Amino acid sequence: MPYLSIHEASADLHSGLVTPTELLAEMLQQIDDLDEEIQAFVTVMREEAFKDAEQAESEQRTGLFRSPLHGIPLAIKDLIAVKNVRMTAGSKVLADYIAPEDATVVEQLRRAGAVILGKTQTHEFAYGTYTPATRNPWDRTRVPGGSSGGNGAALAASMCLGAIGSDTGGSIRIPAACCGVTGLKPTYGRVSCFGVVPLSWSLDHVGPMARDAEDCAILFDSIARYDPRDPNSVSRPPSKTHETLTSAGSGGPLSLQGLRIGIPQDAFVDPLDPEVRLAWRGALLVLKEAGAQVVDVELPRADFSTYRTIQKPEASLAHLEKGWLTKKLDLYGEPTRTRLLEGQEIKAIDYLRAQHQRRIFSSSLRTAMHQIDALALPTIPIPAVTVPQMYQEITIEGVKENSGDAMLRLTMPFNLAGLPAMTFPCGFNSQGLPLGLQIAGKPFEEGLILRVAYAYQQLTDWHRSEIKNS
Repeated sequence: MPYLSIHEASADLHSGLVTPTELLAEMLQQIDDLDEEIQAFVTVMREEAFKDAEQAESEQRTGLFRSPLHGIPLAIKDLIAVKNVRMTAGSKVLADYIAPEDATVVEQLRRAGAVILGKTQTHEFAYGTYTPATRNPWDRTRVPGGSSGGNGAALAASMCLGAIGSDTGGSIRIPAACCGVTGLKPTYGRVSCFGVVPLSWSLDHVGPMARDAEDCAILFDSIARYDPRDPNSVSRPPSKTHETLTSAGSGGPLSLQGLRIGIPQDAFVDPLDPEVRLAWRGALLVLKEAGAQVVDVELPRADFSTYRTIQKPEASLAHLEKGWLTKKLDLYGEPTRTRLLEGQEIKAIDYLRAQHQRRIFSSSLRTAMHQIDALALPTIPIPAVTVPQMYQEITIEGVKENSGDAMLRLTMPFNLAGLPAMTFPCGFNSQGLPLGLQIAGKPFEEGLILRVAYAYQQLTDWHRSEIKNS
C-alpha cells in the first residue's frame, strides 16, 4: 500500500497525484486480498463508496476541498448507523436492520468529504473486550481486542485509512493496542452518540482510530461537535487540534518542554507482563527526550464492581426499551444474554451506591491530576492473547487474572471518570505483537494528549510498522 496515513493521502489528493476513486480502489483491493481471512468487515459498501468518491473527485476538479478528509476512505464500527446500510451491532437480534439515517458522526464525516467504505465487526452489542469473528493481522491466532476489533484489524492491514469506534470500558483503546494502531477516547460528551447503539449511556464514548496521532486529530476535529439530539452532548468551541499540532511541529520535532507527565504507582498498574513494563519504561525515556518532566503520582484505584454495577443495568435498560430483551431473547449470544439478564437483577440502591462511589473516584482522580498535565501508563497489561485464552484465567507476574478483566483494568478507569485517553504503539514484544502506551488527560484536553502522542511519534517509528507477508 502506498498510503498508510490520512495526512499523506490527503496531501496527494490535494495536489492531484491521486484521485479519490483511485485511492478507494486501492483500499477495496486490499480488502479483497486480505479480508477473507482477517474478517474485519461486516459490510463493504462498494457501490455507495464509489458514488461518494466520484462526488469528491468532481468537487476536487472544481477546486473544492472540504477538509483533510476529502476523498479519504473510512470504516465505521457496525453499531454506528449509516443510512440505508445494514447495522447488525454484531448480533442476530439486528441481523436484518437497515439504519434509516446517519449517526451524527457519520453526517459530520460526510460534510468533511470523507468516503464511507464499510461497516466493521464488533463484539455483540459492544459487550466484550474482543471481536470473535475477527483475527489480529499481526498474528492470526490472536484476538484483535474489542469491541472495536474490526476497526483495529482493518487499520493494521491497511484496509482503510481511518475508522470510528465506540468505547465504554476501553473498546477503542484495547483493539488499537492489540493491533498496533492509534485510538482516542474523547472526554465524555465531546462527540455525539446519536445514532450509536448504546451499551451504557453514562459510560459510552465515540472516537477516532487511525495509524497515528495526526490522523486521529484530523478525525477528531471533524466529529467533535455539540449535538442537541444527544442529551449528554457538551457544547465546546470547534476543535482545531490538527492545525495546532502541525503548526507547532513544523520547525522540527514537537517539544514537550514544560509538561509534567504523571506515572501511576505500581499498585495502580500491577501486575504487568514484563515486556509491557519494559516498553512502558522505554516510552517514558522518549517523552523525557521530547522535553517532558516525568513525575510519580498516587492515583485512586477504580473498582470493577463499581463499573459493572453501573454498566449492567444501563445496558439492560437500553435493550428493554428497544423491546429486544423481551421479544428476541433467544437471538442473543453468550455471554451477552447472561450479562443483560444479570443487569435486571441489580437493585436501584446498589446502582445509586455505585454512582456515588464513581463520583468519589472521579473527584479523587481529577484532584490527583491537578499537579500534572497528563498520565502515561500501559494501555493493557498484556499483549493480545490467543483466541482460546480469551476470558480464561491467565498468569501475569505470578498473579492469576481473567484475561478479559486484564484487558479492561487500565482503560476502564477513564470511562468511569469521563476523561480523555488515547493509545499509540510503543513497541513489540519478543513474539512480534504490538504494545500500546496510554496517555490520559484532564477534561476536554484532547489537544494536549494528542500533542504528547504526536511528539512521541515524531521521535519513533512504531506507528509506521507494516505487517509483512499479509
